[in-house]
Amino acid sequence: MADASAQPDRGLSGRRLGVTLALLGVLLVALLVPVGYLADKTYAADTRRADIDTVQTVARRVVTNFYSISYQSFDQDAQRVYADLADKFKTQAVQQLGTSWKQTVVNNKLVSSAAVSASGVIDIRATSAEVIVTVRRTAQSTQVKAATSSWQSAQVQLTKVGGHWRVSGMGGLQ
Repeated sequence: MADASAQPDRGLSGRRLGVTLALLGVLLVALLVPVGYLADKTYAADTRRADIDTVQTVARRVVTNFYSISYQSFDQDAQRVYADLADKFKTQAVQQLGTSWKQTVVNNKLVSSAAVSASGVIDIRATSAEVIVTVRRTAQSTQVKAATSSWQSAQVQLTKVGGHWRVSGMGGLQ
């Protein structure tokens, strides 16, 4: 005979187990959605910071290289300038500057160096950016015997091509 005072079995039946697992699944999803959202936002913020650093690095390098030029090593110096230019802009720069730039530098025996004093991102988007760079330039030539210093600024447009930032335009160069 069964004892009438016995407690019913409180273990999880198949139905209770299914409901419990379903609730745990919903809870897990509810916790993972905000985690995924935060991870995505963190990745986007990290990518933006990396892009800001990269566009400034490329812009600084190109402007510094443009103003750091010597008649003694013009061809190598020019190649450093052209290295970070987007293909279309590089073609334009070579056509516009090419021989006249070299003639001016070589004929005047120009020796110039530059150091970045400031730079800042004006605008940045997923595939384009604009940076302003100011350098302190020191130059000497046959026309200017004593080295003179001046401030030069350039506004640099960049485009992201194949995951790499390239200069696609420049203004303010003298």
